[in-house]
Amino acid sequence: MAKRRRKFTQCPNCGYIFEEVNNYCPNCGQENHDLNVPAKHLIAEFFEGTLHFDTKVWHTLKLLLFKPGLLTEKFNVGQRASYVPPFRLYVFISIIFFFVLALRGGSSPEEAKGSFTPDVEIKGLEADTVAETSEAAVALSDSLIQAIDSPFLKELSVKFKTFTSDEEQSRQKLLKNTSFMMFILMPFFGFVLYLFYRRQDRNYVEHLMFSIHFHTFFFLITIVAIGIEYFIKSFEVDTWVFWIALLYLFLAMLRVYKQSFWRTFLKFLPVSFLYILSLLALFLGTLFISVMMS
Repeated sequence: MAKRRRKFTQCPNCGYIFEEVNNYCPNCGQENHDLNVPAKHLIAEFFEGTLHFDTKVWHTLKLLLFKPGLLTEKFNVGQRASYVPPFRLYVFISIIFFFVLALRGGSSPEEAKGSFTPDVEIKGLEADTVAETSEAAVALSDSLIQAIDSPFLKELSVKFKTFTSDEEQSRQKLLKNTSFMMFILMPFFGFVLYLFYRRQDRNYVEHLMFSIHFHTFFFLITIVAIGIEYFIKSFEVDTWVFWIALLYLFLAMLRVYKQSFWRTFLKFLPVSFLYILSLLALFLGTLFISVMMS
């Protein structure tokens, strides 16, 4: 949808004389669009732009959720104007994703039964048992601190005790660091795909777009799964998200890289294994950094 402009004949910023085709000043870059109009015109423009953006979001999410790999394919061949840019979409969805995780992690033990969080999973434990376990962990940590001779390990034990002493602060710190971890994981996964499909002579950016769309999908289905869990307490969020994400990854690889079913499957196995391994390694690294920052 083209933007309707009320054009100046002369740039109000630098005085450049506009030609009819100039939507921006060639001299200073200011937009050639007069905003000094009645409020009703500005309101109409706002809703016009908002509805157009909503249409782009709907088209983007429809392809992302229900047609694995098609959004990436359209981006790679240059069909981009009708869809939200991949990185902008990722940032927007990731903000919602970590906000939902923070709310979920902050719920009471009764409300969180059967749920998973990025830090510690506790299922079906009574409050007394949790308290006794925490006291035992603190006592063990104190004993280890006294027994360890290595300065590094002793410092690590002290940091770990500090980290676990405030559950809410530890959760928030871990969530914040996990968001950075996922930001690192995206280009790494793109590089893994680049290595496996290097004979197709594709630019790395194409694999990076695949990775961004895949992680955006992962965030979306996790948000949906957490919403389902809110109404169905027995719903296994982590199990469903894990298998749906793997299926989506395979179907997206099949569409984007256009190889046979079995050839794609033979690449999918090591690609998914390396992804899960790197995810685990990065999460452990994130946990270590979170503890050391305590």
